[in-house]
Amino acid sequence: MTETTGYEVSAEGQAKIEAVDGYLERAIRDRRPIEALIATRRLGEIANNRAKEAARAATEGSWSWTDVGRALGVTKQAAHEKLRARVHGKIEGKLSKLERAEKVGHAKIAGRANRGREKLDRHPHVESARHRLDEWERRQHEKLGRDVQKAREQLGRAEQAVQDKLDKKGSAHRT
Repeated sequence: MTETTGYEVSAEGQAKIEAVDGYLERAIRDRRPIEALIATRRLGEIANNRAKEAARAATEGSWSWTDVGRALGVTKQAAHEKLRARVHGKIEGKLSKLERAEKVGHAKIAGRANRGREKLDRHPHVESARHRLDEWERRQHEKLGRDVQKAREQLGRAEQAVQDKLDKKGSAHRT
């Protein structure tokens, strides 16, 4: 296997790659092609995850986007874009979790208030208690809304900080 990137895989790494290749070759030859296909799928998943980890570690270290791109066999722009997508994906995942938590929180507040109202319905002369319950529910929904908004703002700042760092590194290595 000839490297065209200008970088080398260690002898240990090359031996491990050849061992995996040998396993796949034997599985195919020994009439276990489905096993080989499953193994290649799993190896692809592992390789993709490790490539993302390594690219991130490299750009956080002393390597440039050009170095990462060469090692991956892509342009520095493509490497940068691949890492950026990973960062944005994490932020979007956290926002999605936050939105689900917000819905669950509002549903819990409403459920608790409704259970209180059901108890009050059995006692029609406690209008002031019903009013206090309505006020409690309103305040709880408002508090949850404020807390979620703060969390969204924190995630936005975190995303912007990561984006600024990526843009700074990307522009520093373009020159």
